This record gives sequence, C-alpha cells and structure tokens, in this order.
Amino acid sequence: MRPKKFFWVAATLLFCAVFAGCSDRKAAKTLYIKALECYEQKDFKSAGAFISQSLKFDKQNQQAKFLYAKTFFFQGQYDKAQEILLDLKKQNQDNKDIQLYLIKSLILDQKLDLALGQIKSAQKNDRGDWRLYQLAALVAAKQNDTEARLKNLGAACEALDGFAQVYFDLAFVWRSLGIESKAMEFEEKCLALDKSYSELF
Repeated sequence: MRPKKFFWVAATLLFCAVFAGCSDRKAAKTLYIKALECYEQKDFKSAGAFISQSLKFDKQNQQAKFLYAKTFFFQGQYDKAQEILLDLKKQNQDNKDIQLYLIKSLILDQKLDLALGQIKSAQKNDRGDWRLYQLAALVAAKQNDTEARLKNLGAACEALDGFAQVYFDLAFVWRSLGIESKAMEFEEKCLALDKSYSELF
C-alpha cells in the first residue's frame, strides 16, 4: 500500500473510532460501509482494516464477519478465512455463501479431505445445488480420481437441467420491462446452457 493511501486509511479509522461522537453501533456501521467501498474496489487490505475496527464496536455483526472472512480469502490467507467461516457456519447452517466460501478456501488450501467432508455435509440438505457437485469434481481432479470427477460433473449437469428455461423466462421479463441490459445478460446465460433457445429469442 502506498504511504499516502495508508495514511488516508489510518486517518479515517482514527476519525471513525475516536471522533465519531455517536453510538458504538453507528460507528460500526460507518466503518462497515467504508470496508464495503474498499472491498468493491478490490482493496482487500484496507477493507480488512476497516472491518476489523467495525467488529470492535459490534462483535455480533454476522455480515461484517463474513466480509472479514472474504478479505482474508482474496488475500490468500485461507487459514484466517476458514477460522471465521467455520464459526459463522455453526450459527448459519443454511447459508449457501458461507458454505461455498469455506469449501473453496479449503480446496485452495489443499485441505481436500476436509473440503469433501464439507461438500457432503452441505449435500445432505441440498442435493440440487450444481455448485457443490462442481466443487466435488474439482476435488476429484486434484486427487486424480477421474471416475469421481465424471460422476460429479454428470450430477452437476443434471442439477442444471431446467436452468435454461429459468434464464429464458428472466430474459423475457426484463425485456418486457424495457431493461435490455438485464435481458441480454440472462439471454446469454440461457444460450450457454441450451443453444436450442436461440430460435425463441
């Protein structure tokens, strides 16, 4: 981080923490918004600094904790990300985003058996999520298990069956509302899954 940028982050943190003149919850929200802004700009180090301060004011903010985990994830600090994600998962068993980030973090950290365990655990509650099969196929590829890879990719294809129709319907609705950019987005997704829909657009 450049010296000027670091000074700006440090000064903002100090201002929010000391001179905010407001409740802890309001200070936490201000810092959280700053963290989101940095995160969207892919400045994960600054985002992490802001979110760390935010959590000092509001230790129970689940969204802030998840954002904190993602800042570590995108900096390649998978152990730190996993620690937060595992804690979040205990309190949010059905949160797909937390599950997926945890699994991806374990895979990238080469903890393949643990990743597979998390995948199987998630599949007990949802056998229709193609992303879980795709991640299982990725684990199989890293383990040089071609049979398991093919099996999981096949299951992912089955789970995706019908998605083309959903994307087609979404494209139709957005086009009827006059939002062409969104219509095109879903049209592309539809055709990527099933070219036969091209005659219908």
